[in-house]
Amino acid sequence: MNALPLIIFLIFVAPGIIFLFFVLKLFLKGKRDSWEGVVVDKGHVVKEKEDEDSWGVVWRKGPEKKEHFYHIKVKIEEGKNKGEVHAIAVPPEMYEEIKVGDRLRKEKGALWPKKIG
Repeated sequence: MNALPLIIFLIFVAPGIIFLFFVLKLFLKGKRDSWEGVVVDKGHVVKEKEDEDSWGVVWRKGPEKKEHFYHIKVKIEEGKNKGEVHAIAVPPEMYEEIKVGDRLRKEKGALWPKKIG
């Protein structure tokens, strides 16, 4: 009976702590990165949402029952991954502001890149 709290911890609490550790590690890695590059492509994907009776939470903007996903592709010119093309998910406002050919810079400590020049 003395081992019951340890078993409960190992089954229920430890996996949650491990998951949060990896999420935090990825978040901090993204904030540590710094680079500069040029936007080479933009993309917008629309997916039909499922009915309200389905599992999970449904977020909607308006009655159209669609989800919108925006991304840009940036060719890294300065930084650790020089020469590579990275796809970056962006909010709709940033997607509308940025055009192909724009230069972006992601500073250390920032979550999003900023348009430069």
